[in-house]
This record gives sequence, C-alpha cells and structure tokens, in this order.
Amino acid sequence: MKIFIFSFFLFVTTFFSQIKKKNLIGEWAADKTSFYSADTIKFYRESKSCHQIIWYIGRRKFHSNVAFMCEEPTRGIVNPVLEKLKLKKKDFGQIIELYQNGILMDKFRIVELQKSNNSILKLMRFDKLSDQKLYKYVDSLIYKVLKFKPELKQNKTKSNVSKFRNKNTGEYQIRCSATIIDNPEPLIIINGIPVKNRNILKELLLVETYAIRYLTKISAASLYGTKAFNGVIILKTSEKRFKKVLKKYL
Repeated sequence: MKIFIFSFFLFVTTFFSQIKKKNLIGEWAADKTSFYSADTIKFYRESKSCHQIIWYIGRRKFHSNVAFMCEEPTRGIVNPVLEKLKLKKKDFGQIIELYQNGILMDKFRIVELQKSNNSILKLMRFDKLSDQKLYKYVDSLIYKVLKFKPELKQNKTKSNVSKFRNKNTGEYQIRCSATIIDNPEPLIIINGIPVKNRNILKELLLVETYAIRYLTKISAASLYGTKAFNGVIILKTSEKRFKKVLKKYL
C-alpha cells in the first residue's frame, strides 16, 4: 500500500514534541510581505530581506518592530504599544498568541522549529472561517490529484428482481434487471469518521488540521471497499472543533 503524505500539513514532529519558550528566546526576522500575505510564515535568526518584521523574544518581555535593512542608513519603526507573546498547547499542537495592550491581536500555529546554524521557525496564521481554505484544498485534491470526474458513470450493477407471467405457458417467471449506480466521490475520513457532507470542511480551520493524506484508487478500494472506489482523503484535525461541528450535521 502506497500512502502519499503532504509534508506541508504533516506536523507530527511539532505535535508530539512540545516546544518550550526557552527554545524561542532571541531575535527572529521574517519578510514583511510574506508575514502579512502568506499562509505559512518563516522566521529566521538571520534574514536578508530588505523589509523585515523583527520579533525580540525574551524570558519575560517581547516586542516587535519593522526594519528597512537595504536603506542607507538602516532604519526601523518601533511598535510603541505594550506587546506580549503567550505559548499555549492545544489538542492539535501549539499556538502563539500575540497581545497588544492586553488585547489579543493575532494567533499562529507552530508548524516547525528547525535548529541549525540559521534556525527557522515556521508559523501558520489562523484563518477566518469565511476563507474556507481547508474546503478548497480538499476540493482540489478530489478533482486535481485524485482526478475524480463526476460526469463519468461506474459500470457497476445492482440487481432488481421482478415477477411476470409467461403468456404462452401461463407460468410465472422471475426477471432480473441491472441498474447503474452513480460514480462515487472520493471518500473523506476526518479523525477516523467517514464524512459524506463536505460542507463540514467549511467550518474546520486549515491551521487546526495537522495531517492530510490521500490514497489512490487501487489501495483505497482494497481497504475501504466500493465506497472508496475513487480514492480516500484522510484528515486529522482538532478533535474538539470537529465534534462540535459534526453535531450540526447529524
């Protein structure tokens, strides 16, 4: 059986080995454009980007600023508000909460912490529910990766039995006819539960989903039967959120 794993979502290392705050102490720099626009943000100990968002993480204090490294002389804009970072553990991994003057301003999922000569801290910003990014991503897997074509019909038959009388002999006979069943969509399994209504995905956050795998037709059908004839998509996400959302669709 061959299982394809999306490394972008496979956060198992982070999920099972918790990061301590002391591992984050120091200066981190991220490209300003990617910080505000990208789903996954990369912080480096040493960044060569011209416009940077810089985090200074201490044992008790935290502050950030914007630096313009490619200008002469180098200048920066210091954030005047009182800032604080909180590191928290959730059922799907660890998150960082950013507060300004006591108000929660941003939340990030810790994807990975690479310790090397130039350490990398990968974060994923929490999405808004209206973005439906997880729904769109799974949709792309169904049609682009698993190549599901809903317009095709599967040549699988189901018997219908009917009884009729032969006019010549007067005897009753049994007639069997075959009908075509629709081509099944790839099976979606979330936290071990098969899900028929994909609208559930619209309420689950991409940032709270820590693993996505898919099985192709051959391996999926042997494991899950005819329901998985066109493949399987397996997701692991926040158990608390999933249970709450699932109740609405039962």
